[in-house]
Amino acid sequence: MIVAVLGTGQRGRDIAQRCVRAGHEVRLRGTDATDVMDRVDEIRRALTEDVSASIDGTTGLESAVSGSDISIDVTDGGRDSHREVVAEAETMVEEETLIAVSDTSLSVTAVATGLRSPDRAVGLNLVAPPDGAIVEVVIAEQTTAATRDRVTDFVESLDASPIVVRDTPGFAALRLELATIAEAIRMVEDGVAGVRDIDRTFERGGSDRDGPLVRADRHGLETVLTALEDLAERLDERFEPPALLRQKLADGQRGAVSGEGFYVWEDGEPTTGAAPDPDVPTRDSDPDLR
Repeated sequence: MIVAVLGTGQRGRDIAQRCVRAGHEVRLRGTDATDVMDRVDEIRRALTEDVSASIDGTTGLESAVSGSDISIDVTDGGRDSHREVVAEAETMVEEETLIAVSDTSLSVTAVATGLRSPDRAVGLNLVAPPDGAIVEVVIAEQTTAATRDRVTDFVESLDASPIVVRDTPGFAALRLELATIAEAIRMVEDGVAGVRDIDRTFERGGSDRDGPLVRADRHGLETVLTALEDLAERLDERFEPPALLRQKLADGQRGAVSGEGFYVWEDGEPTTGAAPDPDVPTRDSDPDLR
């Protein structure tokens, strides 16, 4: 397939690299020529020579999307910006070209209203890690069954499992991620257990995935706060950010990027918890039983 990836940010890089690795021809489009070629070179270095030739960069929208099977908008910007990008791209593609948007903060349904054929619109989100086994397929109100089926086939071609979700705030993966992180932070607030023990409880001892507090630090606590505030506004108080999260940011503890969050970080890895473990009270033995 010919895949047009519109946007050279981290999400654009991840999607483009995933598609190249799967053997698709990728056209990566950005507005700055130097940035585009830097990203193309970065992807080529990350992949073997036998597949790196199937990616090219361009600053032209038409040269990116013309003849493509799917156009994926991963540009930065709000709803109106995405709507303009996909509407312009639609004038340059074939009737059967799929049009996807990758942005967990937006309604795909709202973006699709700018299309002449909104039935071919869909959301497409790589679930962390970006080379992992899950990709969300977001079904807008206008999305047809035929579009859904074609997009799930495309996701399977990436050696991933498509998770079909309705177009709701946060979709599925982000809501679960933020709910888990928020509850783990509240457990720290309440002194339920230490930071490492809370993460170990989540990992069940055998998982190779980081616990929620490590992940919060890796995401960046500012990013977590912004995402929680957004979902609290669009959904309800279940996603109201814990006070401890706000306090850490006020204290300059931003997570891995600053060297301290819920953990102290050294060389990109968490070491000790940033605060002492809580003193979980115990009772003295009953002297009558001694």
